[in-house]
Amino acid sequence: MKSLRSLSFAIFTSIATTLAVGGENVVPLEADHDHSRFEDINLLTGEGVSIGDVLVPKVFALGTFGAFDGDAEDFAFSEHDPRNDAHFQAIEAELLLNWKDRVTGSVSGVFFPDGEGNWEGELEEAFLHFHLTDRFALGGGRFLTQFGFQNNQHVHSWAFVNQNLVNSRILNEGHLITEGGEFLIKTPKNSGLLTVGVGGVLTHEHGHGHGEEEEEHGEEDEEHGHDEDEHGHEEGEFEAEDGDFRDIVVSADYRFRTPFDKSLTLSASFAAGENNFRRNTYAYGIGAQKVWNGHDHGYGGPDFCTGALMLRSEFIGRAVEAHEEHDGNFDYDDYGISTGLFYGVNERITASLRYDWVSGVDEVELPDTHRLSPAVSVFLDPGQRIQARLQYDYLHDDVTGSQHAGYLQFQIQWGGKGGSHFGHDH
Repeated sequence: MKSLRSLSFAIFTSIATTLAVGGENVVPLEADHDHSRFEDINLLTGEGVSIGDVLVPKVFALGTFGAFDGDAEDFAFSEHDPRNDAHFQAIEAELLLNWKDRVTGSVSGVFFPDGEGNWEGELEEAFLHFHLTDRFALGGGRFLTQFGFQNNQHVHSWAFVNQNLVNSRILNEGHLITEGGEFLIKTPKNSGLLTVGVGGVLTHEHGHGHGEEEEEHGEEDEEHGHDEDEHGHEEGEFEAEDGDFRDIVVSADYRFRTPFDKSLTLSASFAAGENNFRRNTYAYGIGAQKVWNGHDHGYGGPDFCTGALMLRSEFIGRAVEAHEEHDGNFDYDDYGISTGLFYGVNERITASLRYDWVSGVDEVELPDTHRLSPAVSVFLDPGQRIQARLQYDYLHDDVTGSQHAGYLQFQIQWGGKGGSHFGHDH
């Protein structure tokens, strides 16, 4: 699989490099990545720091305190959700590239603790885009797959402390990463952006991992006398994560403004690939976003000034072709919605309310789950580089009933420009 990913990346990069040499009328297709020059350089905040006005570094540190009605792990639905009462949720580093608006790209990594306090690191993105014309770009590498409004957002760009439930369930813990190539097409009059990608899926090696780690666990279980199937589970057992993508995935996402209302953005997404059952999974999504009184940053949302209001809602579902050793092949579907309302109280304070729901799946013993999350985000400094977020979660499912959690999160940014990250599609 690694050779196939490498070949895919090499083909896309080779084609893009060849075509980029003769590209004309080149402008970037992505949302603003804040590559503008600064008049002054401040080493303490990182403002104005760049390498030849081409490379812009950024670092984000997130620390989260939590109070939980039960075990903190019960409230963590993705690998980047808070898992302890007090810890560093994530430290993220980015290096953004913009060379004459012809070549853009990003290298970003994240360090985060697991539930036992051990630190893990992951290279989330390392890609280049070659802008061949004012409407077409081609590139590749490792990138967060464009799927709806949320999946391609890094942790520091999340509007809430934790990942949306439906993204966590259906899109590889809300962190679907592709290693391969993609092309971007801007539709006429800057009305929309079509993104198509293909490549190998970066799977998580912790948890019930696959590959080398799976082999190691297999040897340990064999020593203890456990019988396991081809997925590394005990005989007769399988897990919901086996419906996740594991190998080559093809994805397409189209996000566009409506001709009758430029402040209304719609999205449609699709992804297909092999899952951990060695069969196929198909994911699909539709979304809508409406902005009132906000400054629209391309295909994201408003930078929340006083009175800005945004309503964003997504529906994501999937069809999973599964397999059980004794019962053979069977299929199941799950789906959910995430709806958020955001209001700019003033230049520094944003009030938010999110409702999440994911359907139950009896075949893999997943409960029907609801979550309501009110939150307040406050920039503590004039340069808007230090942010505090207070959030409450009400969680209810058919198995454990109702649970409660509260979070206090602090985020510090070094480099780039401070301010709201809504709409800064990384």
